[in-house]
Amino acid sequence: MASTAWFEDTRFGMFIHFGLYSIPGGSWNGVPMGRNRLAEWIRKQQGWPSTVGIPREDYDGLLAQFDLRGFDAAAWAREARLAGMGYVVLTAKHHDGFALWDTQVSDYQVVRATPARRDVVAELAAACRAEGLRFGLYYSHWLDWEHPGGGQPPWPEIPGDPTFVQPSQEAYEAYWTGKCLPQVEELLVRYRPDLLWFDSWGTRTGHFLTPDRLGRLIGLVRRLAPDCLINSRIGTTEGVDFLSTNDNEFPAVGLGRPWETSGTLNDSWGFHRQDFGWKPVEQLVRHLVDNVSRGGNYQLNVGPGADGAFQPAAVHRLRALGGWLQAHGAALYGTRPSRRPEPAWGRLTESRADDGATLYAVVYEPNADLVVAGPTRLPESAWILESGEPVAVAAVAEGLRLTLPDRRWGHLPPVVGLRFAGP
Repeated sequence: MASTAWFEDTRFGMFIHFGLYSIPGGSWNGVPMGRNRLAEWIRKQQGWPSTVGIPREDYDGLLAQFDLRGFDAAAWAREARLAGMGYVVLTAKHHDGFALWDTQVSDYQVVRATPARRDVVAELAAACRAEGLRFGLYYSHWLDWEHPGGGQPPWPEIPGDPTFVQPSQEAYEAYWTGKCLPQVEELLVRYRPDLLWFDSWGTRTGHFLTPDRLGRLIGLVRRLAPDCLINSRIGTTEGVDFLSTNDNEFPAVGLGRPWETSGTLNDSWGFHRQDFGWKPVEQLVRHLVDNVSRGGNYQLNVGPGADGAFQPAAVHRLRALGGWLQAHGAALYGTRPSRRPEPAWGRLTESRADDGATLYAVVYEPNADLVVAGPTRLPESAWILESGEPVAVAAVAEGLRLTLPDRRWGHLPPVVGLRFAGP
C-alpha cells in the first residue's frame, strides 16, 4: 500500500474529462444525445433507444477535427492552482479507447491519428509539476470500444436499453494483455503519475474483472510505481489505497479509510454544449467541506470544450472556490475529522500538533445556536479565519457556545478557529 498522506492533506483535486467526445459536445448532426447528459458516452448513446450508438467509422471522423489549437496545459494547471486544488487527474483513455498520449500499443491516439500531433498527457504532467500540483491519470480499464476484445456498456439497465454483445473471455484476455496492461505500464514509466484512477462500478463489470486480472494490474502498479495511489473503482477494495464513491455521491459519515467523491460542475463529465445545470458555488463549497469533515476528498470535474478551453461558467466557479479557500483553507488542508459530534449548523475539522490543537468550525447557519458539543475546556483564543476578529466562547452544559460578531455573512460560510493548548 502506498502512503496517502499527501492525498489526505491536499483534500481537493481537479478531474478533467477531455477527448474526441468533446468535439460533438453532446449532439450528433444537430440531434442531442439520448438516455442522459453524459457527453463522454455519446458514441454508445446517440439516438437512444432507436440505435445502439454512432458507427465506428462515423465517430472516427472526429479524429481529423482534433487539432488542439486552443489547448494550453499551463492554463489548465493554473486554474487548478487558483481554485485551491492540490492535484489534477486527466482522462488518459476513456471508454471510447482513444489515448491522449503517444502510446506505442495502439494507433488510436492523439499523436498518430490526429492533426494535433501533441502528447496531451506529457504536456499536462509538466504543467502540473511546474505549478506544484500532484498529477494523476484516469484509465478506463474495463470498457474499451476501440479494441475488439474490450468491454461494452453493461446494458440493459433501464427500459429501452439496447443489449450489447460482450466479448468472449479469450477476446477480453487479448485486450487485457495486449492493450490494457501495456498502456498502464507506459503511463507509469513515462509520466510517473502520483495517482491512477480506474473506472468500473458495482456488479455490472460482469465476469471480466476477475481477481486474477485485477491482481495482475495492481501488481504492475506496485512493481513499477510503489508510491502511486490506486482507487477502489479498479474493481476491488482490497489492496487499493483509497475508496472512490459513486459519481456525485457524498456519504453522510466517514468510510473508515481514505476516500473521495468525484463530482461534476454541472451534469455531464465531458463537455456538453446544452448542459446548463451549473451548481452554485455555495453547494460546491459545502460538498468540499462535508467530505473533508468526514475524512474524504473532493475531486471536482471540468469538461473542456473541443478547443481545449474551460467554459466561463466553470472558471467562475473554480475561482470563487479558490477565493473562499484563500481565506479559509487552513480549516481543510492538512486537517482531519474532529472527534466532537457533527453539529446540525455546520461542520468541524481539526489539526493537531505537539503543542496543541486547532478546532475549525465551518458555520453553514450563522444565526443558529452555535454549540460545539463535547469537552467544555475553553480555548486560548477563537477568531474568524478570514479577518482575525475575535469570537466569544462560553462553556455550557452541552459543550462550547460560539457567539459570532453581528454581521451580514453572505451565502458562503464563515469559519471559526479555536486554539487549544496542550494535549
